[in-house]
Amino acid sequence: MKITACLAILVALLMVGCESISSRINERSTAFNNWTPTTQERIRTGELKVGDNTDMVYIVLGKPDPAEEILREDDSTLSIWNYPKLKQQFMAEETVGYEDHSDYDIATGQRVHYQIPNRQKVYQNTKVKGMQVILRNGLVTSVRWEGEPPPTLFEGPEKTE
Repeated sequence: MKITACLAILVALLMVGCESISSRINERSTAFNNWTPTTQERIRTGELKVGDNTDMVYIVLGKPDPAEEILREDDSTLSIWNYPKLKQQFMAEETVGYEDHSDYDIATGQRVHYQIPNRQKVYQNTKVKGMQVILRNGLVTSVRWEGEPPPTLFEGPEKTE
């Protein structure tokens, strides 16, 4: 089996929601309305391919965080659009209050009052490397990601008999 030569990226709703794509389509409606119906449907479903332009990437993935521009010796521009993932890291556990309790002590015949601390875990969100879209002169040339790719990232492999 071989992977199709045309790099197709299906960025499923794991990364962005439908409302986000819809709002970005409205934002870039002039460009969107100039595309063929097939291309419009592909972008609506979150699929990118090599050769797609910056409007298409923006509609599917949103604003990059951050974007890097590199002017090459051959006067072409290489753009790297970064889409980091948020990683939640456990930091500590803190006391946020106490609960009053009382029990009856059979041995003494008296009520025993005590407090149990209410504990809350504290997490910190950190940005880690996620997906990078590489564009040359405004057109997608490749996509890189850190770690395991999302299961729907590539078009399915072609079957060879």
